[in-house]
Amino acid sequence: MTATRVRPAAQLPRPTWRGAGLACAGGLAMIGAAWSGRVDLLVLGLVLLLLPLAAAIVIAVDRPWTTVSRVFESDVIAAGESAHVVLTIRNESNRPLPGLRWRDSCPAGLAAPGFAPLPPLGEHTLASRDRSDTASVRYTIETGVRGVYTVGPLLLERIDPFGLMRCLYAVGSARPLIVVPRAVELGQGDMDVSRSEGYEHELVRHSIPNADELIAREYRPGDPLRRVHWRATARHDQLMVRQEEPRSNPETWMLLDTDAGARGEHRHQHANGVSRRFETAVELAASVGSHLIGHGYVLGVAETAPPQLQGRAATGRAGLAGLPVSAYDPPGGSHALLAGLAGVRQLAREGSDPAAVLGAALRRNPQAVPAFVIVVDGDRDELAAVAALRTLCEPAVAFLVGPRPDVREQFVRRGWTCVDVAEGEAPDEAWRRAGIRSRAARHG
Repeated sequence: MTATRVRPAAQLPRPTWRGAGLACAGGLAMIGAAWSGRVDLLVLGLVLLLLPLAAAIVIAVDRPWTTVSRVFESDVIAAGESAHVVLTIRNESNRPLPGLRWRDSCPAGLAAPGFAPLPPLGEHTLASRDRSDTASVRYTIETGVRGVYTVGPLLLERIDPFGLMRCLYAVGSARPLIVVPRAVELGQGDMDVSRSEGYEHELVRHSIPNADELIAREYRPGDPLRRVHWRATARHDQLMVRQEEPRSNPETWMLLDTDAGARGEHRHQHANGVSRRFETAVELAASVGSHLIGHGYVLGVAETAPPQLQGRAATGRAGLAGLPVSAYDPPGGSHALLAGLAGVRQLAREGSDPAAVLGAALRRNPQAVPAFVIVVDGDRDELAAVAALRTLCEPAVAFLVGPRPDVREQFVRRGWTCVDVAEGEAPDEAWRRAGIRSRAARHG
């Protein structure tokens, strides 16, 4: 919630149709007075001209004193969903405020209702009795494209009592609304990592969720007797104690191509200048990343341009210090990933070396780990160097959004599974064509 108690900023007053008509009539009367020499026409013209001017001065100087509180039902929503907003407007002056109209200002990419009447606000001194100085209004914002938007300030429109001039007042401050990309459900089942198992990357399944696996080992002097595992003692014919084995999560990596490249095809853009191919790639990254995190994987993300994502666990994992990467741990990492992807955009590469970054991250692991590359407009030579990391990845999948035959040939030659993704294609369809099967399907 945001609340502001400052004098609102006023725009320049504008005439209504009535005010414009009076001003025109006054101008004609002045012309007639100059042509005919009649004093009465001169006086009438001056009066008609001064009335709108006096109304403009009054409504520009006498601004409404109000406070505004803005509450979102949720500060983070998915693209295409509706954001519900509650505005609480309170009159802080000792005079009533009738006849106002309101509208919340929204940037391009969001659609909000136009001006609507505001219920009359009573005197602030009567608030302790009937709260007549406060009004709450609700409205809905329609979202289309992901992004980090600022909603506000509130616009109040006031018309003078004679209906000659109108003035807009900007009240309160703006508040961010995060519109994240849609994460499509990719299906159930664990990804096949049979060839990438290792001590750090083996996913331990438990009969009790979030519980540590209990195994038995030989008794050592000093072990408490309450940890004696009697069943294992009888089986091994020697004293055995329970040992807790810490739970570990498998690791997987994703490279998101955020390099604007030199291929910028402006005809493939939304009306607001956002590349539709890049939006397809971001939605694919959101869906694949959320799917992997939801199945217990620690997801590492690298970018081909200067990093924009800020994973909360990136600097805390061994071997990642100093690398421009982000890491997202289950179970809450998917929310942080989606929030980060909301503001990602294509940038100039500026000397970034994605192959070196991804290679350094992959070489931390004693075994090959799953890796996914999402290609849009990145540099061919840089992506060819990424393709050369194939021996460190299993499985290795490259999603190519839009036609990139030059890059595709490099990845195919190195043994990557390549999936051509059409602009606007659903992520679940691209994932299905990648041929990554679940263990259940593989053994069924």
